[in-house]
Amino acid sequence: MSELTDIRDRHYEGVGSGDLDLAASVMAPDIENRFPGAPPGSADGVEGFRAFAGPFANAFPDASIRVVSTVESGDTIVTEGVYGGTHTGPLEGPQGTVPPTGRTIELPFADIFRVRDGRAVAHHLYFDQATFMAQLGLLPQPAG
Repeated sequence: MSELTDIRDRHYEGVGSGDLDLAASVMAPDIENRFPGAPPGSADGVEGFRAFAGPFANAFPDASIRVVSTVESGDTIVTEGVYGGTHTGPLEGPQGTVPPTGRTIELPFADIFRVRDGRAVAHHLYFDQATFMAQLGLLPQPAG
């Protein structure tokens, strides 16, 4: 297992178990984070990660992450995966709180980590917000 895969896997273990300390343990304190819905720079640092991930850990306590494919090059690892879980807790967000729907999600995502000196210095996460909201029953299912 490469250092990049190990860092990614420890992060995913923490996210999947709701242990944000473990998930953040692989990050440099000033990590550059890019998350759906967050303007560039607004979620940087370990606390920016916690602010984004905390509501998901609360809303999906049975979360799981399945890795579909991985590409490594130099200091970068790119992962295509699926985030799954059941929406049993409130989901806090900038537009308010989504009460538990009881729905199960299977949300495809792409994740990019750049690593320097054994720590992730950049983490860019991409997923389709409309698909996410549709899986929660808050939008019509997209066609196709």
